[in-house]
Amino acid sequence: MKIIYYSPHPTHDIVSEVGYSTHQREVINALKNLGHTLIPVILGGTEKANLNPLTHENYSPHPLKKILKKFVPGVLWTSSNNYKLRKHDTKAGKLLEKAILEHQPDLIYERSEYLQDSGTLMAKKYKIKHFLEVNAPFVEEMKAFEGPSLFHPKAHKIEEFKLKHADKVISVSSSLANFLIKKYKCKADKIFIQPNCINPEKAIKKQSISAEKQLRTIGFVGSIFPYHGVDILIKGFAIALKSNADLKLMIVGDGKILPDMKALCADLNIVNHVDFMGKVPHQEVFGMIDKMDICVMADSNWYGSPVKLFEYGLMEKSIIAPNTLPVQDVMEHDKDGLLINNSPEEVANAILKLVENTAESQKMASHFHQKVLSEYTWKHAAENIIQLCE
Repeated sequence: MKIIYYSPHPTHDIVSEVGYSTHQREVINALKNLGHTLIPVILGGTEKANLNPLTHENYSPHPLKKILKKFVPGVLWTSSNNYKLRKHDTKAGKLLEKAILEHQPDLIYERSEYLQDSGTLMAKKYKIKHFLEVNAPFVEEMKAFEGPSLFHPKAHKIEEFKLKHADKVISVSSSLANFLIKKYKCKADKIFIQPNCINPEKAIKKQSISAEKQLRTIGFVGSIFPYHGVDILIKGFAIALKSNADLKLMIVGDGKILPDMKALCADLNIVNHVDFMGKVPHQEVFGMIDKMDICVMADSNWYGSPVKLFEYGLMEKSIIAPNTLPVQDVMEHDKDGLLINNSPEEVANAILKLVENTAESQKMASHFHQKVLSEYTWKHAAENIIQLCE
């Protein structure tokens, strides 16, 4: 098949090591490896040399822009940015149309984005099969991140339009699929649930764990954002430490609330038991995970499929994860790991249970590891896409 992979967002490139880049890159490569021809139309960039300046780590807004933002009402500032997104989508649509006319594809596989409907318009215009991958409740997410916008009513209409006309909708979780059905009247029979995945080739040689090994190092890898529950993990670890003074906590990653997390450790008087590793290069992440005995994700949002669970699973680690629908899509409590409610007490109880039952902990780690390899690789996701075409 000839497949156009369409990503209209102006900053979502495929060469960075952030989640959206990895997701796009892995899907494209997996489809290629199955023997299909991929034509990337990716507005965020496909080479480091042509990335949007906004994506650069050292990007800083112009001083005048910072001053203006202080005086312009938030809703107008956000609306102005949204207007630019709509203008950008017109440009993106023209590039997509050019690719359609040149390559005559069998399928347009689109990574859906907020306020962008050019993919649907072009698929309808040229009567091409169109798959829409949806990773978030876009309007709600943008409102939470950037505040209200005059474009939100228009954005809701765009979401309904795209979902109505897509041949298939690829949802990252069952909870998100339910939201799309209820909010936008998307037909349930066109939705396919495809959680995030992992590339097995990223795994490194793991440390061997015997039933007699003492599990001591608790770990977290990821962005230090409020919705990941790092504060809940730290508080739970402090409680567990009272029952087992040999425990260590390793936190790998960076984020705007990292200083708050360090201050929390100081307040709890556990600084000597916690190592903050900071941000590490992506190629070193699995080496960090290998140093951990128990990997924790204390909280998550209600709709996303956490990639870190598959990273933990690939490295065959004992896992403590939030008892959310997206996690339940891929993990079973007491079989693949321990699923908990987001409270420090439950984190502490789960840590102590795994520490005190090494054989059972390793049994769950092994079970989820095998599940990841058989069901949650990008190759498996690509095979699902092709099967939906057939």
